[in-house]
Amino acid sequence: MKHILITGASSGIGREIAIQASKLGYKLSLTGRNPDKLQRTQDSLAINTENFSRSLCVTDQAALVDFTNSAKEQLGDFDIVINCAGINTARGKGEEISIAELEWMMKINFYSPVQIMQLCLPSLKHAAKQNGCATIVNVLSTVCLFSNPGIAAYTASKAALDHYVKVMRKELKADNIKMLSVYPGGVDTEFRAAERPEYLTAAAVAKAILHSLDTDANTHIHDLVLRPQVEENF
Repeated sequence: MKHILITGASSGIGREIAIQASKLGYKLSLTGRNPDKLQRTQDSLAINTENFSRSLCVTDQAALVDFTNSAKEQLGDFDIVINCAGINTARGKGEEISIAELEWMMKINFYSPVQIMQLCLPSLKHAAKQNGCATIVNVLSTVCLFSNPGIAAYTASKAALDHYVKVMRKELKADNIKMLSVYPGGVDTEFRAAERPEYLTAAAVAKAILHSLDTDANTHIHDLVLRPQVEENF
């Protein structure tokens, strides 16, 4: 039974990955910032799913250390780690964004995923030795692939992680650690201020991610790009 750690599991894509993964029989370690929403995710899991859950902010380094250690103790080595937590709170022209706003987005979207990968890699490497491979998934954005006005801070924070992961993919190849970068376009989740039913659903993105994980040890999918049919930013 493979063990998946998911950040951002309290809503959106992270919640959908958790729900669908539970139906496929995975063991789950889940974290999210809102305890009530995280509980709703737990309540939606398939019956008898082995899971460990803790509410925290991914910028709290001590809490992350304790969470990853406790999750491993309860459910064993991580086979898959999915960095799904993210924010887009600083919208505006690049000349308008304050350094404080940019720094907060970098903490959530870049520094925290890097720390989670670093914390989980000893366990992932051990799992890879036992099972042939292990996988890290980073949910990025199609903003990494094009430039759009008004979202310089979000684009920079996601692009930083994108390029960091590209280097790690080569560094971890010898350890049989796969690195899957996911680039969703517009997704209709509570991440957005207004509903966009013509966009991708969180369920569709989650299904595509889990499908991409279902490969043999010799198959390494690097990039997964998903866009709604109406989107033209490509």
